[in-house]
Amino acid sequence: MQNFNPQAWQPIQQTQTNLLPAKPNHPFYYKWHPSAWQFVYRDIVISKKSKDKEETTTSIRKGFFVPHIRMERIIPGVNGVHQINGELGNPSSRIGSLQQQGWVYLDPQRYDYMHVYQCRGGKYHTPKFNSIKVVAGQLIEKFDKVAFENWCISLLMGGVLGQPEPHFWNLLVHQKESARSMEQLAKMQHIPEKKADLDIMYQTIKDMKLFCAEFEKSGMSIYADIK
Repeated sequence: MQNFNPQAWQPIQQTQTNLLPAKPNHPFYYKWHPSAWQFVYRDIVISKKSKDKEETTTSIRKGFFVPHIRMERIIPGVNGVHQINGELGNPSSRIGSLQQQGWVYLDPQRYDYMHVYQCRGGKYHTPKFNSIKVVAGQLIEKFDKVAFENWCISLLMGGVLGQPEPHFWNLLVHQKESARSMEQLAKMQHIPEKKADLDIMYQTIKDMKLFCAEFEKSGMSIYADIK
């Protein structure tokens, strides 16, 4: 197995002994719209002290609304990206347009989330949440979803994304309640597997509403439980 160390995003400051066995791809940036959220679950550890001051811990499963941050590749000729040289593009016009539409642009240099590797014919750009290894000449990648979600939450708690608007959470709750899939599952709940899926959807909706109610009381401190 070969280990590869990522290079600095820009400019390239290191040299790489071996080329990554991957095709070159375009650099990217992350963006987020205030209406874009996803509901995720985490196991939260709660500590309690008994009367004799003995500390015990229990784990509960709790749901959170997390910013749904998206990636956009910088590809010349796509989305108004101007070509500079070859496959290198200038996204400034595209970024300006996104910001006018309410998107938050997350600069890869400022937030340090992009890793760059030398590969045959160019450079391979990937999120830092993606682990890279090569076994028997094959590139193996694994995305750490939890680490990425924690990063999204850290941006939210750090004020980078502004104050969340619960209106958009309530819209997602309504969409889930009125989803056609729920209606279809309800018609087939005599089938044990479908009944189980329906119960999960009902529980998710209940947890979403609970989160909204807790946020109204506690505000941003509700995210402090996430480690």
